[in-house]
Amino acid sequence: MTNRRDEQPKERRTFPHSDIIFDSNVIDPDDCRNESLLRLVEKLLASPRSGNVWFSLPSLYEVLAPKDAGRRIELLKRFQNLYRQFGSRVRFIDFDLYSFVAAEWSGSGLRSAPASMIDDEVTASIAAGDLVGYLKTFRETWIKERTRIHEEHAERTRYLCGHYEAEQWFRDEFKRNMDLYGTENALEQCDLLAKNIIVSHTKRPPDAILTAKADHVAYPCTWTYALLARLADYAATITKAERELNFARYDTLLTPDRNDLVDAYVAASGGRCGSLVTHDGVLIERINFLHDAVPSLIHLQAFTVDDALRGFDPSEKHA
Repeated sequence: MTNRRDEQPKERRTFPHSDIIFDSNVIDPDDCRNESLLRLVEKLLASPRSGNVWFSLPSLYEVLAPKDAGRRIELLKRFQNLYRQFGSRVRFIDFDLYSFVAAEWSGSGLRSAPASMIDDEVTASIAAGDLVGYLKTFRETWIKERTRIHEEHAERTRYLCGHYEAEQWFRDEFKRNMDLYGTENALEQCDLLAKNIIVSHTKRPPDAILTAKADHVAYPCTWTYALLARLADYAATITKAERELNFARYDTLLTPDRNDLVDAYVAASGGRCGSLVTHDGVLIERINFLHDAVPSLIHLQAFTVDDALRGFDPSEKHA
């Protein structure tokens, strides 16, 4: 199996000049990768056609999440260097969980703040050799929230796995659904997930899902989350052997990871951006599959740092 967390996308894309959301895994202690990231951000922010560089708060929390204190501090040093070098153009969005859904439906826009807002706590944590103050609290709270997300997803997929194993009609429907996931039918497959987050995080009634389906392009954050979350469900439903035997053409799309719903959340928080930059090859494949659907199902495209560099500036032949 390919390494899910470091797979390269299969084809070259034109990098859009727009706002960019970055995944937490681009903050990397590897010097070469870090240099590529800084070069990419420098080129992006120098272009008058590009927007800001965004990180959702869950991406910050993932930077804080490693078990090893030394790794946490090394990642914080890299992140501090990034926002100090590029100032207020490196920003946080999405201060409350699912606030991107509420903002999308209210038309208010997401709140944002420069990443340097945490600089005092980052500096203090680096000096102490481990997280202090509210960064420590953020990590503790996020670990609990992430565990809850994992457990809820495991509960949902246990139901799906049971039906897949026991019922031929369910296996037939699963195959049909995967064959139609690159079409508008995918909206039908994940409309319950979309409805649940709309009702839970906005003041809209359940039938608001009809509005969302009638004009899915107007609600990119809602659908980015629901479509990726449903793919995460499907990936967790079948075994590796079943995937290789009967779903080889969808092998990458259906490669599961424990953090799939967190990935869906981070991507959806930037659903109105033109691109997500990440080192997660499966997430790249899923996002670009949905973007390239007929009709296109989401606004976002995804790139590695190096492919973003080459897509933005073709002279970067050896990025």
